[in-house]
Amino acid sequence: MDLTTSSITQLRAFEAVGRHGSFKRAAEELFVTQAALSHHVRHLEQDLGVQLIRRLHRRIELTAEGSQLLAGCSAPLEALAAALRNIRRAVKEDSLTVSVPPYFSLRWLTPRLGSLWLRHPGINLVLHHTYQTVDFLHDRIDAGITWGHGKWPEVESTLLMTSRLTPICTPGYLERLGRKLVPRDLLGHTLFYEFDRAHWQQWFAAAGVPDPGPFASVRIDDTHALRRVVLDGHGFGLFFVELIQEDVRSGRLVQPFDLWIDLGCAYYLNRPRATPMSAKLQTFSTWIMEEVARNPYV
Repeated sequence: MDLTTSSITQLRAFEAVGRHGSFKRAAEELFVTQAALSHHVRHLEQDLGVQLIRRLHRRIELTAEGSQLLAGCSAPLEALAAALRNIRRAVKEDSLTVSVPPYFSLRWLTPRLGSLWLRHPGINLVLHHTYQTVDFLHDRIDAGITWGHGKWPEVESTLLMTSRLTPICTPGYLERLGRKLVPRDLLGHTLFYEFDRAHWQQWFAAAGVPDPGPFASVRIDDTHALRRVVLDGHGFGLFFVELIQEDVRSGRLVQPFDLWIDLGCAYYLNRPRATPMSAKLQTFSTWIMEEVARNPYV
């Protein structure tokens, strides 16, 4: 079997599955689906002409050939990964690359960068905008700001900001209703959301409307677009309290109710646990935590 890009991918998939004894845990480590891992392992077995893994009920076990291959490929793959990490660190030694969600960057991070450059002019910061979770093993990223549960494998996570959801609308939209609003009144309007329609149901339950019945809703899976459709006066949007305060202070948007729901997720500053923290990342981490403490909302 000649080593190609495809075969290395297959070996890496097999090694992770064999080391964890689980497709699920291997998929979490490699940030791929279990189906993709199974596909790679089956192709590897076909290329070698032997069975490497026995797929049993709720568990797997390695065949004799699988155990032999795992013993032979684990150390080289880890050595290769370490070499790649070292090379990447050397290549980007003069810069600090941070992955960040586009809306969080626009509304919270980039307006504050002036203070970072004023205090630390030597930092060559590169922002990589994405909503995807960082794969530190393969992406040339030093740190990532990520929204989620805060429990990613092989990642050290530091809480930056909670992310609570509350209804918002324009002042004009609210005025057209012509009366003091109660939570049940929202059911007669189009309700926009970004993640899950059930979040509106959770908010209604928290507002004392446990059974809202049918209601009109539209999912908009981009934060910028969700804000835009609300600003254009099309209805109520379920939005992050922490990222809408500038619009509220300016009067562009209003929060009709002082009531929010917590999804159990938040914004975290992540970095690879296995990689020593560089001086520039330490500087950035200290700065951003001070900014959060000074003024967490926008």
